[in-house]
Amino acid sequence: MKRLSVVLLVMMLGALGASAQSLAQAAQEAKAEKKAAPAAHVYTNDDIAAPAESTPAKPAADASAAKTDSDAKDADQPADKDKKDSKEDAKAKATALQSQIDSLKKSIAEQEHDLSITEREHQIKVAEYYADAGTQLRTSGKWFEDEKQYQTDLDAKKKAISDAKAKLDDLNEQARKAGVPTT
Repeated sequence: MKRLSVVLLVMMLGALGASAQSLAQAAQEAKAEKKAAPAAHVYTNDDIAAPAESTPAKPAADASAAKTDSDAKDADQPADKDKKDSKEDAKAKATALQSQIDSLKKSIAEQEHDLSITEREHQIKVAEYYADAGTQLRTSGKWFEDEKQYQTDLDAKKKAISDAKAKLDDLNEQARKAGVPTT
């Protein structure tokens, strides 16, 4: 019995060795095929240019004939100033956006804090109202009017917070498009 199991074990190991060798060969063949296959083309924004945005380039000969060397130097200097001005404008715009975002975040935090306090005060009023049966009998009409007013105020505060968060999302999107970090 032991001999039979040993023989079967040896046969199984031999079969596994043969299949492992064929798997290794298959992997090598697949690797060779992958190297031989042409690379897939990756499309970029340069490959896909909108025809409306493209402008025809001016020939270099016309541009050099129109300007002398001194005119070209004078033209380059204002362009550098324009670049500096545009960088300064972009930086000013970035700081303005960042300050708007910061002030809006502060406003949202204050509104959420106010909402939290209002909800906690209401919970205390509810606990006091339902704890005293005499108060329930004497002021039930006023209680329901106060509850309606509380719900109206609560809904208004929640709407103000959601509007402020939507505005913050819009500002964050503007900042992202402008390349301003919003952390």
